Amino acid sequence: MTETKKPGVQGVTPGSPAPWRRLMVEHAVALRLSILGGDRDPKGTICVDPAARAMVTKALGPMALEAVRIVEAYTIGSATTEAGEYPVIAPGLGQREQPPEFVSRLHIILNALEPEADGTADGQARSPSVIQSDLWQLLYKVRESAEMAYARELDLIELDRRILFLLHNVGPLVPADISSAVGVDKAQVSRSVKRLLEIKMVEREQLRSPLRLTRKGQSHSERLLRLADLRNRELTFDIGDEELEAFFAVIEKLLDQAVLLYDQERRNGQQPEAAEFPRPGAAVESESRSGERIVLDRSRIISPLMTLSSYFSRSGSLMFKRLTGLSNFEAWVLNEIGMAPPIEWNDLVDRLDRDHSQAGRTVNALVQRGLVLREGKPGRRNGCFAPTEAGEELYQVIQDASRQRSAFLLSPLSQAERDSFLATFDKIRRNAVVQLERERAFEELGQA
Repeated sequence: MTETKKPGVQGVTPGSPAPWRRLMVEHAVALRLSILGGDRDPKGTICVDPAARAMVTKALGPMALEAVRIVEAYTIGSATTEAGEYPVIAPGLGQREQPPEFVSRLHIILNALEPEADGTADGQARSPSVIQSDLWQLLYKVRESAEMAYARELDLIELDRRILFLLHNVGPLVPADISSAVGVDKAQVSRSVKRLLEIKMVEREQLRSPLRLTRKGQSHSERLLRLADLRNRELTFDIGDEELEAFFAVIEKLLDQAVLLYDQERRNGQQPEAAEFPRPGAAVESESRSGERIVLDRSRIISPLMTLSSYFSRSGSLMFKRLTGLSNFEAWVLNEIGMAPPIEWNDLVDRLDRDHSQAGRTVNALVQRGLVLREGKPGRRNGCFAPTEAGEELYQVIQDASRQRSAFLLSPLSQAERDSFLATFDKIRRNAVVQLERERAFEELGQA
C-alpha cells in the first residue's frame, strides 16, 4: 500500500492472492522494514497510495480502515520485539528477510479479514455453526453404523475401540497422551483403561507407566482393524491420496485452534470475569498442550474428526453454559428453532439428525423453561415451534458466539483451503450416509 514498488515477499501464500491481500502484505512489509531500519517512530503510519487504499476499501467495505489498523498494530508489535533478529537476504537490496512467524501470522489475520462469500455453491448461506453441527451429524451417522458393524465382531464401546486402535497404530502411551489424542477428558479415559485392563486387552508395568497392548489386545485390535480399514475405504471413496493429505493438514490446523478455544474456556470458568474472545490471528497460550502437538491417528479419516469434534464441542459446552445456561445440545436445538421459525417437528428432527426421543426431551425442556413456544396439535411430535422473546435473546447470543467461534477456528485457513476442506467433507458425509443405510439393511436382515 505504499508508493514505492516492493520486491517479492518470502512466505507469501503461493498462487495469485487477491489484490487487496497483496497490497496489505506489501504495506505490512514496508512498515516493518521502516521500523527495523530506524527510519520512523513506530507509533506513526507510512504514506498510503490512494489507489491502493481505494482497492482495499472496495474489497473490504466499511471494515477496510479497521483492517489496516489491525495489520499495522500486528506489524508494529512484531517489528519492535524482533528488531535486528533476521539477516539481510542479499547485498544491495536493503531488505531484511521476513521471519516465517511474521508472514504466517499475517496471513492468518488476512484470512480472518477475508470477505465472506454470498453463499455456498447452491446459493444457500451456511450457518455460522456449520463446522460443529456438520461434524455432529456426520459422526452421529458414523457411530450408528459402527455400533452395528463392530457389535458383530466384538462388543466394545466406542472409546475402548479408539484406545485399542491408537495403541496399535502409535504404540505405548500414558493416559494423559491418550486423553489429548482422542479429545476426551481424563476421567472417561481412566474408566475405559480400567475396563481394558480388566479384560486383559492392555497392560502396564506400573501405575504411571505407558499402556501397551497385550497379546490378546493385539489379536482383537487387528481383527477390529480389518473391519475399520474396510469402513475407512468406504468413507474415503472418491477421495485421492493428495486430497486426503490436504484434508488431514487442515484438520491439524483446526485442531490447534479448537484446543486453544477449549483452554480459554477452562480459564474463563476459573476467573471472576471471562476474558475477551480472542481476535482471529491473535496469539493465545495453551495450558494443556505445553508446546507439544496432539498425537493424531491418521490411519483412518474418522479418528481425527472425532478428536476435533470433541475439543470444539467441549469448549462450546463450557461457553454456551456460561453465556446461556444451556447445554451444548440445548443450544443447538434452540439455534435450529430460531433460524427459521416456526419450524415443524419433522423438519426439526431432520436438521438435528437425532432420534425423536432425544429431540423431544430437549424441546420439552426448552418449552418448560419458557424459551420455546409450541403451536398446533398437542403432543411433542406434532405442531410447530418458535422461540419466545427470552428464547430469541438467547438465540442471538448463540449466533454471535457461534460466529466468533467459527471465525477463530477457521482463521488459519485460506479461502482455497476452506473450499477444499468442505468439498472433501461433503464426500465423506455422502459416503457415511451410504454406509449407514447398508448397515441398517444388514440389521434388518439379521432380525428377519
